[in-house]
Amino acid sequence: MSVKKLIYLTLISIIILSIINCARVGSPIGGKKDILPPEIIESNPDNYSKNFGSDKIEIELNEFIRLNNLQQKLVISPPLDEKPEIFVRGKSIIIELGKQELKKNTTYTFSFYDAIVDNNEGNPIEDYEFVFSTGNRLDSLSVNGIVLNAFDLEPDEEGVEVLLYDLLDDTIPQTTLPLYIGKPDEEGKFRINNVKADTFRIFALKDGNRNHYFDQAGEAFAFLDSTLLVSAPPEFFADTARKDTIYTDTIYPDTTNADTTEIDKEEIKPDVRLFLFMEDHSIQYLKNSTRETREHIQLVFNKPLKERKLKITLIDIDSKNEWFIKEEFIVGDTVTVWITDTIVSGSDLVTLKLEYMKEDSAGNYFSFADTSLLRYITPTGKKRGSKEIADKTEKTLVLTPSIRKNAQVELNQKISVESKTPVKIVDRSKIKMYVYDDTLKINAGYNLKQDSLQIRKFRISTEWKEDTKYGLFIEPGAFTSIYGYDNDTLLLDFRTRKLDYYGKIIVTLKTVTENLIIQLLDSKGGVLKEKTEWSNNIVEFSYLKAGEYGLKAIYDKNGNGKWDTGNYEEKVQPEKVEFFIKELKVRSNWDLEIEWDFGTK
Repeated sequence: MSVKKLIYLTLISIIILSIINCARVGSPIGGKKDILPPEIIESNPDNYSKNFGSDKIEIELNEFIRLNNLQQKLVISPPLDEKPEIFVRGKSIIIELGKQELKKNTTYTFSFYDAIVDNNEGNPIEDYEFVFSTGNRLDSLSVNGIVLNAFDLEPDEEGVEVLLYDLLDDTIPQTTLPLYIGKPDEEGKFRINNVKADTFRIFALKDGNRNHYFDQAGEAFAFLDSTLLVSAPPEFFADTARKDTIYTDTIYPDTTNADTTEIDKEEIKPDVRLFLFMEDHSIQYLKNSTRETREHIQLVFNKPLKERKLKITLIDIDSKNEWFIKEEFIVGDTVTVWITDTIVSGSDLVTLKLEYMKEDSAGNYFSFADTSLLRYITPTGKKRGSKEIADKTEKTLVLTPSIRKNAQVELNQKISVESKTPVKIVDRSKIKMYVYDDTLKINAGYNLKQDSLQIRKFRISTEWKEDTKYGLFIEPGAFTSIYGYDNDTLLLDFRTRKLDYYGKIIVTLKTVTENLIIQLLDSKGGVLKEKTEWSNNIVEFSYLKAGEYGLKAIYDKNGNGKWDTGNYEEKVQPEKVEFFIKELKVRSNWDLEIEWDFGTK
């Protein structure tokens, strides 16, 4: 090989090696993402120590960490009189208790849940607890269960605590700090560890002011009707338990007041179920009152009036007895007054005396009188001299139909028209319903019914035929208002759906022993229909569009046709609800038949 060729090959080799090295330097291969949580190396004193007497705890980890949302996540049981100072120093967590005096012979648990995370990726240590006892033994039992909202059986998002007391007085949630505190997870499940063997009262609280007391009207609350007897298995002794051993306790029903103290093993409760509810502590009052026109007054209360009873009296204006017409809304918290006396409507200032039932602090109702001053103010841009223009536009009774022109109407749907002001006279001869047969219009007949509460609404129904074109014709003068104004012409054409468009759910109820309200729910949990009466224990929901549905049952204990919340002072639980376990898929032209057994739990 010639020298020239050798030099050439050497240069090529150098270039190739340079390219390889550059590639290595310019494109380094990254390591795997850190998904491991930090690890506890040791602590001083040791976790699960006995005869604890220190004022400081140091927990060392294998990497740098931070405390994520500690104020909301850390739970200390029993609660301390003073909050400890907790901070990170290097790879350690320091807990300084200060000079506060701890309870004697008591097991303390610092539950961090997932508040300890690594500094870079935020990987948490799940459910970490630091435990010590001020006595010579550790309490090692536990209480577990679930907390759900009573109305929809869903877990609450945040802020809920489970409170455990060894005192049994009814006032303890309002007056005493709990002995143990637990925190439900995102599914509502909780477990309170390191509990002593004893009889307890247990509660759940959405603690608005984070003081562990049930002391605010807006705080959701739950209670168990009976006490809990927490007992260790006979073969378990706390003194011989290793600190790394997890024992499962047994929760027995309290038999203190029972006829026998013998415990039936079939009555052992594996868990505790608590149902959060919000007590109705709001005091009835007039929230708002308006006078949009001279004849129209609206009264809005903060909640529905008891038995819808409201007495309205004029003050400072002499008038005949029947000077107004009252209209109520379905929810019962709004009342509209339509003034029919021109002397009253002509007055710029109207003062009303309102008498209704109000509840005192003891839950007793009494008659209460309120006063409302209602002044009519001429709208901006209008002068008294322009009254003729305003009168001209208001001398027609406006009718608003519930459907649009050429709408698709469901076979079980009642259409309606709503007048702007109450109606005094209805001339049915000027209202016609037609069926179109090609170019022919055939009189179909109809039923017209005024709503008992919403007096301005009139529902129109007939025996709809499937896939048929209809026409509703309302002539001028069919409706005359209490102020003497007539409607204009209203003509609506619409078509009904085909029968095979719909599906049906047929529910056979089994083992029904209480009043039930059966509700049909849409895919988002909204109530579509409800049934309170049925025959032969069969409930049908017809004319359903294809889609996904759910079923909910309300145990209507007091028979008032609605769900009622609870009251701790009266020891009344919220009315029980239950959901059908499966989602129901409805198809067109198909009957879905199911059984719902209320005796199997």
